[in-house]
Amino acid sequence: MKFIILITTFLTYLISFSINGQNHNQSEPIEKEGILYQEYPDTLFNGKHSIHYPNGSIKEILVYKNGKKDGMRETFHENGELFEKETYRNGNLEEIFEGFYDNGSLWWQGMAKNNLRDGFIKVFFENGQLKYIGQYENNSQEGLWDYYDNVGNPEITKCFLKNVEVDLTICK
Repeated sequence: MKFIILITTFLTYLISFSINGQNHNQSEPIEKEGILYQEYPDTLFNGKHSIHYPNGSIKEILVYKNGKKDGMRETFHENGELFEKETYRNGNLEEIFEGFYDNGSLWWQGMAKNNLRDGFIKVFFENGQLKYIGQYENNSQEGLWDYYDNVGNPEITKCFLKNVEVDLTICK
């Protein structure tokens, strides 16, 4: 009789911590189709969530509201330096987004709207010199893009129309 109770208790435990055939630690949020749940499928996650590298250092910090990214998202290099800094509203990338080299210098800076690159983009060499600058509209390269060498001298200007390089005269 004790054996049957023990087996029943064990099976109940396994079933209660199983979701869609996968075992999950109930203290860890679960992501399904871009939505973060505290307890799947009923409770949406709210608050700050962090992800760590195997060595324990922080890899990513995100803020969620009603299961969606909402607020600042920061990712980090394994050495602890900031890698990316982005702002989300209701699950969509919005406003300025930035990336950094592992030495802390700015790698890129751009604008986003409704989860798409939309606005200026600047990309830098690790030494801080501008590599190129351009414009996105709805995730497509548009207009004049200026490219520079690693000491800041202009190299070439290109013209883009809906993500396709076209003759420079079209942009002027």
